[in-house]
Amino acid sequence: MAAPPTAPPMEMSKPVPGQGSAPPFEPAKPYPYPYPGQAQDTEAGVRGHGYDRLPCCGLGIGWVLFITGFLFTIPWYVGAVLLCFYREEKREKPGFIACTVGAVILTILIIVVAILDAVLVHD
Repeated sequence: MAAPPTAPPMEMSKPVPGQGSAPPFEPAKPYPYPYPGQAQDTEAGVRGHGYDRLPCCGLGIGWVLFITGFLFTIPWYVGAVLLCFYREEKREKPGFIACTVGAVILTILIIVVAILDAVLVHD
């Protein structure tokens, strides 16, 4: 019979894989891209990217016009016109839409009151 196979003799100076001293510690290299779900802040400070405060004490111009429209009705019409032309900041749009709705309702009320006044005065 043949002799059973034997492992080659090992040198004592080489560690066995998985045993022995650990490799020297290397600090982790920074990951060049953001991890999934990590927010990028590459355009912080650029106007119109949601990082800056709105100009009127944190409110947009549209909301300030809408609030002042309850005192003086002209700001609602100014906000309705600005809705068509103001393209700098997308966060301003809801305030301008509120101004437009207020201007339309006010115009309808003025027309209804004028018609009722004309009908009631002439009868």
